[in-house]
Amino acid sequence: MLVGIHPYQHEDGDYTARNWNALPYVPRDIETDLHAAVRSGGFVLLVGESTAGKTRSAFEAARLLAPDHFLLSPRNRDGISSLIGALNMRRRYLIWLDDLERFLGPGGLTSSALSRMLESGSTIVATMRTPEYDRFGDHAEAVIDSADYEVWRDRRDVVRQAKKIRIPRKWSPAERERAQFYRGDRRISRALSASDAFGVAEVLAAGPELLEAWKNAWSPGAHPRGAALVLAAVDVRRVGMHEAIPVALLTQLHEIYLRDRGGSQLRPEELEDALAWTLRPLGHTGASMLVGELSTGLRAFDYFLDTLNLEVIPDESWDLILTRARPREALDMGMVSLLDARHDRAERAFALAARAGLAAADVARAVILGKTGRIDQAVIELRSIWEFRTRSLGRENRDTLDAHAKLAYLTLKQGRAAEALELMRELLPLRESHLGTDHPDTLDTHLQIANAVGRLGRPADAADQCRALLGRFQRKLGPDHIDTLDVEARIAMWTGKSGRYAEAFDLTEELVRRRTFVLGADHADTLYARGREVAWLSAMGFHEDALGRARKLFDDRKRVLGSDQPPAHPPCASPSSAPGGRRRRTRRRVAPMARNTGRTHSNPRAGTLIDSKGHCVLRVPSGLDAAGAGLGPGGGVGRARLWWADRFGGRPRRVQWAVPVPVPACPSASRPQP
Repeated sequence: MLVGIHPYQHEDGDYTARNWNALPYVPRDIETDLHAAVRSGGFVLLVGESTAGKTRSAFEAARLLAPDHFLLSPRNRDGISSLIGALNMRRRYLIWLDDLERFLGPGGLTSSALSRMLESGSTIVATMRTPEYDRFGDHAEAVIDSADYEVWRDRRDVVRQAKKIRIPRKWSPAERERAQFYRGDRRISRALSASDAFGVAEVLAAGPELLEAWKNAWSPGAHPRGAALVLAAVDVRRVGMHEAIPVALLTQLHEIYLRDRGGSQLRPEELEDALAWTLRPLGHTGASMLVGELSTGLRAFDYFLDTLNLEVIPDESWDLILTRARPREALDMGMVSLLDARHDRAERAFALAARAGLAAADVARAVILGKTGRIDQAVIELRSIWEFRTRSLGRENRDTLDAHAKLAYLTLKQGRAAEALELMRELLPLRESHLGTDHPDTLDTHLQIANAVGRLGRPADAADQCRALLGRFQRKLGPDHIDTLDVEARIAMWTGKSGRYAEAFDLTEELVRRRTFVLGADHADTLYARGREVAWLSAMGFHEDALGRARKLFDDRKRVLGSDQPPAHPPCASPSSAPGGRRRRTRRRVAPMARNTGRTHSNPRAGTLIDSKGHCVLRVPSGLDAAGAGLGPGGGVGRARLWWADRFGGRPRRVQWAVPVPVPACPSASRPQP
C-alpha cells in the first residue's frame, strides 16, 4: 500500500485486514526494457492507463534490482524539499514517485530539484497515467502558443528527462500465456476469462465492476449520494488538484451533482451510508471507488478518470473547488484550465496564486490577459514584472528571463515589431550565456527574432534567418520534432510573403507530407499547412486547383470536428449596439461555393462557403467589381480566410490564416495577424 499498489483480498473473501494479500506477479513484456532502465539508474518513468499494471511492474523491478537501496516515498509535493535535504551521499536511495503529476510544480519536483536528486546518485522510479503524460507531449505543445509556453515548460522538462517505458492496459498473448501458470489462483483465473474485453490487471483491480456499480448506483433508492460523491471527487482531480480531498469539501461539492441528476427524486441515502459505500471493497478485490481515510481525505480511484465519459466541469463546482484551493493548487488549476482553453478560469486561478506570491502565477495571469484581447494591459503588467524581477533577482535569473521572453512575444503580437525586436536581441545573449547556444529556448529566441524581422517588412531576410536555424533545430531536437517542423513552416511562409509563391508552394507541399507522416492527417498543424497550399496556389493564379483544395479542406474539417462545430470566433460576426458589447451572429443557409465558375455573380455573397451553423468559413473582402468576381483565368483574386476550431484531446483550438481564394465577399472583421 505504501507504494500505491492496489490491494487484493484473500481468495476466501475474508474482508479482515490481516487477509489482504498481493497477487502472484506475472512478468510483463516490457520487463527487458524496464530492468535495463532501473539497473542503469537515473530517472525511470512507467506510463500507462489506469489499472495497466504500472505500479506493480515498477515495484517488482525495483525490489529485484535495488534490494539494498533505501526507499524514500514522499507523501506529496511538499515532501520533495525535505526528501532532498535528507539525501546522504553515503547511502544508495530509490526515490518512489507513484502518480508523478502529484509532485510536479513549484515547491515540488522542478528541474533543479530533479538535478539535485540525480546528482546524489539516487534512482528515481515513477509512474504516470497516460492522460497526464500527454499534457506534456508534442501534441500538447502544439496547443500551447509561445506566450503560454514558459508556464508549462518546467514540468515538461522534468517529464522529458525520464527514461520512459509505456505499458499497455490490454495484455499480449505472451503475457496471458505466462499468467496461465497461476491459474490456480481464482482471481487470476477470473481475470483471464475476461481478458478478451479487458486487461488482466484491469479486471484484477475491479475497474469494470466498479464502473458498472457506480452507474447502477444512480437508480432511485440505490446509492445516488454515493455516486455523486464519487463524481465530485473525480472532478476535483480533473481540475488539477491531486492531493487527498477533505471530506468537508466533498460533502458540499457532491450536492451539486446530486441536484443536477434529480435530487430528492432519487431518494438519496444518508451521507454516512454514502461515504461507507464509496469506501467499501467490491467483491473479491480490495478496490473501492474512493481511497483514503475520512480523517485525512479521500481521492477518486483513477480508473474513473480514464473511463467515464465526463462532461464539462460545472462552473459552480469549479468555483467552489477554487475557494478551497491552496496557492500551489490554484496554480495547478490554472495550468489545467489553460490547456483546456478555459481562459476565464485560468485567469482567476492564476490571480489567486499570484496574490500568494508564486512567481509563475503573475506572469501566467498576464499571458491570459493577452490571450483574451487585453494585450495592452498584458504588456504593461509584463513590463512591470520584468523590471521588478530584474531589480530583485537579476537579469539572468530564470524567472526574469521568462518574463523578458513573454514581454517580447506579446509586444510583437501587439504590433510593435521594432520594439519587440530590440527586446529579443537583448534577451538572446542572456539566454545564450545562461542556457547555452543550442538550448531550445535560445533557438526559439532566434526564431522569434526572424519573425520580428519579417513583420518589419523584410520577409526575405526572415526566410534566410529561418533557413540558417533549421539545421540547429534538427541537430538539437531531431528532424521530426514539432518545433523543427514549425521552422520549416516559417521558411515557407516568409518565402511566400517575399513573392516567391512557387517556391513557397513546393516547401509547403513537402511540409504537408511530413506533418501528415509525423503528426497525422487530422492534426491542426497539418490542416493549417494545407491552407497555406491553397494560399500559394491562388497567388500563382491556379484558382481552380486552389478552390478544389479549399473544398476538400473544408470537408476534412467537418469530418474531424463534426458538422455542428462552430469556429471559436465566428468570422461573420459584427459588434452590436447592445450593452456589454455582445456580438450578433449572421445566420445564412449553405450557399454553393463558386458554383458558376467564370461567371459574374449578381449576389455578392453567392460564392461564400457557409457551414451548417451558418458561419462563413471562406470569404473575401468587398471591393471586387462584378466582372472581377468570376473564377476564370482572368477573374479577380480576393483575400479570403479559412477558420476552424480544432479539437485536441477535448480542448478546442482556433487556427486562422489569410488565404487568397477567388470567391465573392462576406464583409466583416479585420485581417488577423499571420
